[in-house]
Amino acid sequence: MKKISILNIVLVLGFILLGSSCTKDWEEMNTDPNSPTDAPYTNLLAHTLRMTGDQFFDDWQGMNNFLSYAGQVTKIQYIDEARYKYRESVVNDRWTDYYTLLNDLKKMKSKAVAAERPKMEAVSEIYSCFLWLMATDQWKDIPYTEALQGDAEEENLNPAYDSQEAIYADLITRLADANAKLNLPVNAANPEDLGDGDVLFHGDFLKWQKFGNGLRLRIAMRISDVDAAGSAAIVSALEGQPMMESNDDNAFVYWEGVAPNKEPWMENSQDRDDHGVAKTLIDKLVELGDPRLPVYAKVNAAGEYVGAVEGDTDDHMVPNDISRIGARFRDDAAGFTPLMRYSEVLFNLAEANMSVDYYNAGVTASMLENGIEQDVIDQYLLDHPWDGTVANIETLYVQKWIALFKQGQEVWAFSRRVDYPNLPCSVGSAYGDHGTQPVRYPYPTNEYNLNNANLVPHMTGIDDHFWGQKMWWDVN
Repeated sequence: MKKISILNIVLVLGFILLGSSCTKDWEEMNTDPNSPTDAPYTNLLAHTLRMTGDQFFDDWQGMNNFLSYAGQVTKIQYIDEARYKYRESVVNDRWTDYYTLLNDLKKMKSKAVAAERPKMEAVSEIYSCFLWLMATDQWKDIPYTEALQGDAEEENLNPAYDSQEAIYADLITRLADANAKLNLPVNAANPEDLGDGDVLFHGDFLKWQKFGNGLRLRIAMRISDVDAAGSAAIVSALEGQPMMESNDDNAFVYWEGVAPNKEPWMENSQDRDDHGVAKTLIDKLVELGDPRLPVYAKVNAAGEYVGAVEGDTDDHMVPNDISRIGARFRDDAAGFTPLMRYSEVLFNLAEANMSVDYYNAGVTASMLENGIEQDVIDQYLLDHPWDGTVANIETLYVQKWIALFKQGQEVWAFSRRVDYPNLPCSVGSAYGDHGTQPVRYPYPTNEYNLNNANLVPHMTGIDDHFWGQKMWWDVN
């Protein structure tokens, strides 16, 4: 040890004698090449896309919570989350994940602006808005305007919270600006390329534009009950703008099928069997004679389709009696994470315009996506028509709800807005009977501990973490 210490002293003295001529190399010498501090924009994009599926559409966020609240998938073993007994570490981690990915997209935008590449900037904005929308629809009021300022001269480690209404207004503006940038002509002198990191649309800016406009339409329908005029204005502004035209435009992240890039539901199924199809969904598909039933679900040990009651008590849960999730959605390591579907766009247009044609097209798109033959679809539409009236709007809602399978965040938000399915509180609830499934998600304990002064004013009316204070747009 003494020899090593002497050697270290000699080396340090040597550097001192060399003076400032060598100090310029210190930063390079002390940088870990395997942990770069300045990643290329395409790497940042790839990371945010993959992590979205891994963290927000996985078993913890998707299957354990939101899909159960919306009556599509629920736990059949270790049922805590479906009974609202949440894990603080999971809530803290997901909150952190949102802001980490949003910070990556902020860096991507800065690179695009510096390089004078407006289309790349638009992509970073569209995906930022997608994540911001999911986050605010999970917690309502969150840090937004003062968020992502934890470094350099902008440092702000205790950001104020913005109202959900204000966040929505800004997202609408940002998405409109992104659409305008994507309408700009190609600049041959400064070509734009998203690189291999675009695992969503593989560099197709037109598909990114359609996704962004579909996101604006999603927002328009979300606010339609609380701001009908604002909703109509968005729909009007979208006329003539690029929109999804077929299932080829679906915003699906496809996985490579090998570690570490396996589809999250399939990866979970390799060592867990905690989830089954919810009774609410199974019963509705059976009632309708819906041909998607064998795609969405497997038969149980007795060869029947039987769903699990969401958050039921242990004595009623017999795993062999419950239908597991269909192979298309859980058995393929190279499967997909759905961020937005063509069918959703059509159902949103159907509701916005009270259009039977868009309704029929939405049902058809969902059926085709799931491998149903056209003649079967035609008969189904004859058996389950919608007359285009508000009085029978639930017919449209049912079909949109079915089509959103596996989109936990979105189907829960949709369910809260339209009160379909209007599910009771879990019979095994850790908090007693609140009458309904959760209307919000618990704030993370890290915010209570580290940003309490900013958080507390936005907690008025919250009851047992999950109830009381509803989303700004949830007025039914």
